[in-house]
Amino acid sequence: MGYATSTVSKPGSDGGTDILAYIDPLGAQTPHIRVQVKHRDQTASREDVAALRGIIRGNREIGLFVSSGGFSREARREAGNGAVHIELVDLDRFLELWLQHYSKIPEVKRSKLRLEPIHFLAVVSLT
Repeated sequence: MGYATSTVSKPGSDGGTDILAYIDPLGAQTPHIRVQVKHRDQTASREDVAALRGIIRGNREIGLFVSSGGFSREARREAGNGAVHIELVDLDRFLELWLQHYSKIPEVKRSKLRLEPIHFLAVVSLT
């Protein structure tokens, strides 16, 4: 999506930050995007979102929380409250964004989530 990333954590304990993304390669422009990623079956909770909110530098950063398991109602409410913006991305939205930007994603990264278009023949009734 045109952002530069400077920190990508390894799986495990990361202090709440998996990725830091910047508008420019040097990270001089704001806002920076602090990203938390959870790949699990259960929904992210209000506490998960609140933990991300707690480490965001409100004057320079916004939050992005990606959860393959989706978000509880309370988590969505938590993301919408407060002065710090936190965007929530569930699996459906992630795939939508991946498809939207697929042609611009470097091949080495596309290979991690390979998608191929599938075409169907539509049956049209002429009556």
